[in-house]
Amino acid sequence: SYLIAAGGKRFRAMLVLLAGYFGDPEDPRLIPGSVSIELVHLATLYHDDVIDEADARRGAPSANVRWDNTVAILTGDYLFARASEISTDLGVEVCRLLARTIAVLCDGQIREVDSSASVDQPVDNYLSIIRRKTASLIATSCRLGGHLSDADPEHVDVLEEFGDALGMAYQLSDDIMDITST
Repeated sequence: SYLIAAGGKRFRAMLVLLAGYFGDPEDPRLIPGSVSIELVHLATLYHDDVIDEADARRGAPSANVRWDNTVAILTGDYLFARASEISTDLGVEVCRLLARTIAVLCDGQIREVDSSASVDQPVDNYLSIIRRKTASLIATSCRLGGHLSDADPEHVDVLEEFGDALGMAYQLSDDIMDITST
């Protein structure tokens, strides 16, 4: 509840709900689907703060500062588990999608840590990392909304492609702001 209370856009959860308009936007599965996506995102934030040794998140002391790294890591793990538990009621395909996305996110984080010592990393490497760390969850958010609302399969695929492009643009913009902001 600590990080949830700190605010945030709930961007990924919103994408699940918006993608639901490609099918039945009233499908009750969209709500737990959006909750599971948001919990995965929050878990990654807890873990990122430990990895980055961050002092603050959303204007509040980060969990690793307020408590310690152990609590922050275990909280992130707990959130991954809760997201997985919620997804079980949504079917095997949703569980598989969420598990695959979590694995891709972790792979992206590992790649980022591995390449962080290299000042001159190739552009393709950087793009691969942000596709895994950021775009994959946004793509999954869009796919999940289409899937849960029973949108046409070709629309679900297009939603995922859109989410990937949006996620790449989002992270590129965020990284540019990190470099250029005063």
